[in-house]
Amino acid sequence: MSAKMMAAWLLIPMFAWAQTVEVRADRDSHVYRCGDSATFTVRVAGKDRQPLTSGQLRVVLTNFGTQQVAQAVFDLAKANPVTCVGTLREPGFLKCTAVAKLDKTEIKGLSGVAYEPEKIVAGSPRPADFDAFWDAAIARLESEVPLDPRVERFDRYCTDKHDAFKVSFATFDGLRVYGFLSVPKGPGPFPVEINVPGAGPGVIGPNVGMADRGFIHLVMNVHPFEPAADAAGQKKRYAEQDLQVQERYGVKRYCQAGAAQRETYFYYRIMLGINRAVNWVAARPDVDRTRFAYTGSSQGGGFGFYLLGLNRHFTKGVVHVPAITDLLGFQKGRDSGWPKLIENMRKSDKAAALKVAPYFDGAHFAPRITCPVRVSVGFIDETCPPAAVYAGYNALRVADKEIGHGIGMPHRVFPELYDRFDQKWVRQK
Repeated sequence: MSAKMMAAWLLIPMFAWAQTVEVRADRDSHVYRCGDSATFTVRVAGKDRQPLTSGQLRVVLTNFGTQQVAQAVFDLAKANPVTCVGTLREPGFLKCTAVAKLDKTEIKGLSGVAYEPEKIVAGSPRPADFDAFWDAAIARLESEVPLDPRVERFDRYCTDKHDAFKVSFATFDGLRVYGFLSVPKGPGPFPVEINVPGAGPGVIGPNVGMADRGFIHLVMNVHPFEPAADAAGQKKRYAEQDLQVQERYGVKRYCQAGAAQRETYFYYRIMLGINRAVNWVAARPDVDRTRFAYTGSSQGGGFGFYLLGLNRHFTKGVVHVPAITDLLGFQKGRDSGWPKLIENMRKSDKAAALKVAPYFDGAHFAPRITCPVRVSVGFIDETCPPAAVYAGYNALRVADKEIGHGIGMPHRVFPELYDRFDQKWVRQK
């Protein structure tokens, strides 16, 4: 999809007969200077794709946070399409939310525009001891906990072209991290791709497609339980974990657990364990160390900042719509990055979590990264807000970096961006 196509009517119906709220900005680039006016045109279309002549339309402009910039209510019998104008005086993103009430139905359309996004910074300062803390954590894990790699051939996924394995590695507190390794048959050396999945139950099998393309591929789940044999079993284990988290920490999901202390936050032991799994792969004799890449999106994008910052084996990294980034964005009046950690903590833990969160913010890992990086951002992503993504991207200090704008992109990755960064940049020589 071309940039021009993405910048046109931003809510495209899945079916030709669907009613839609279509929102577009007055600049194809969707990028403005602070103080510039952005004009959004909103059109409510019926099943015949013609403007509706009945119903009510409410349009609200916000800063992707608590600041309301403008709002208006329109009678579709009097005007359709309509326009709404707003601006931002400081770097950030302006979101246009349009909701049409049609009889008993409500339908929604979104658009987002950027204001000097290259100047966006994280909602919290980088702790002075950030690097020392993580360097010490890596060293302590290596000195106190044997790696104890466990590698089991996964026969159901093995073919005459590749081998597949279940793998796990020890981390702090008697826990293990689990994943799957796919290896092409032959002497190598083979390029490597490391991946962490998005939030949820995780994966239950290897990415053998990458092995068939000539890559060693490692995918690591974030959950400290052994993957189940099928999707139903995995969902059950995942649900049981969240119930335990709720009972112990008073939060809804694993990604919010234990954030009152740095060493007890859920991701602490996991990221350190996965980091040593990366080292284990890098030590294989069949690895091409000149082509050692990371790719991931959402939670996996956040882990991209983590692992690229912690580990020096990577030569390239793709970070799509990263979560766990700009965790304290709310302190600047905008939406924090997923999982909105502080906002979801129980009251008794909020003060402590405010001090802990900066140590797990992808934007603060970014300055540690030394390899080329590609980042994607969705301009209407309400899960991993675009300002949060830019906070991480802007913190990168490497000269070879690039960000891909998904104009009209919600919390997903447009095929064009996946092809551009993953297929053509990472996987092609």
